This record gives sequence, C-alpha cells and structure tokens, in this order.
Amino acid sequence: MWDAARLEALTVYLGEVSKITAKGPKTYQYYFASWKVGDKVVNKYIGSPRKMTREAATEKARKLKAEALGVR
Repeated sequence: MWDAARLEALTVYLGEVSKITAKGPKTYQYYFASWKVGDKVVNKYIGSPRKMTREAATEKARKLKAEALGVR
C-alpha cells in the first residue's frame, strides 16, 4: 500500500521547449513529470501532447517512477 501511495506522488505538467531552426525559432510543448527521490527532484520527459492525452502521460510517468524506485 505504501508503494502505491508513492507512485501517486508525482506531477505531470506541460512544458515548452524552444529550438532554433533554419526558418527561425520554434516553440514546442511536451509533457514532463517530476517527483522526489530523497532530497532530489527527478524530472523526466514523457512525450508529445499531439501523440498522447494527459491521462496517458500520467500513466507513463507512474511506470517510469515505478522502474526508477524498483517497485513491482
């Protein structure tokens, strides 16, 4: 039960990334997730909002956190 609660304690947010291209600067949006491991904050790239919903991004973030913590 404690492990399930730990997997719920994460934040999924939509972040912007700016890139310089040959045609000029472009700004893209991506899903990122963050959670704490001890005293450190871990930030992970999740994916593009064009290819997944927020719910799918949250589920993927939980799987990444479970792998990182060695749960399940």
